[in-house]
Amino acid sequence: MIRHVFAWRVAEGHDADKVVAILNTLPEALPVIKGWSIGQHQGDPGDNGAPWDGALITDFDTWEGLAQYSVDPFHLDVVEQLMPMFADRAVVDYEIENA
Repeated sequence: MIRHVFAWRVAEGHDADKVVAILNTLPEALPVIKGWSIGQHQGDPGDNGAPWDGALITDFDTWEGLAQYSVDPFHLDVVEQLMPMFADRAVVDYEIENA
């Protein structure tokens, strides 16, 4: 299984809840996604520095599935909508053992 982790920081003047709402349109539209978890940062980061505002974790059966997701027109439209709303973003992709 391939895990795709996406973290973001919301740009000033944009709504964090709207970012999540837009991202939440992806799993229903793209059946190549096999697992889905999304959340916004909660609580005080303490001494850990500036937290990311949210993270999205998606799972795919194969690297080809992740590649298909990455170029899907619906996904690309979502990315286009969201890019102006992000101050920063990060991605990590890796293979996990099936549990």
